[in-house]
Amino acid sequence: MTTLHDFNFSKWDKYLTDMFGVKVAWGQGPDHLEHPLYDQEMLALAREFEASDYFDVNFARTLMQKGFREQITEDDVREIANESDDFFTLRAIASLLIHNERQMEGMWAAMTENGILKTLLKRVKDLTPEGYPNW
Repeated sequence: MTTLHDFNFSKWDKYLTDMFGVKVAWGQGPDHLEHPLYDQEMLALAREFEASDYFDVNFARTLMQKGFREQITEDDVREIANESDDFFTLRAIASLLIHNERQMEGMWAAMTENGILKTLLKRVKDLTPEGYPNW
């Protein structure tokens, strides 16, 4: 497999460092419901990750194979981001977070505000196997 799309960890680490502790504003959409008002950089981060070789399109299956059968909580994600040494689990959790904003609005807001997404992506980068994805 050749690298199709890279993910610029350094660029996004700086962005996520700047976002630590910053509350994402919410505003009323055309449907008269409240939605997070993400800046263009957060949207670009998500698009870049989803288009990269780091995004696990089969994250649900990967997590099931790794023993995750229950709903994964924010505390679970924090623990995995801080303690897991398994690249594939970290990659699947990052993919779950990026993808599931569609089902759980505000997930990115919580994960950026408390630094979990920054920690998680740093661990993915640090634990990327030599030669990935060309092995």
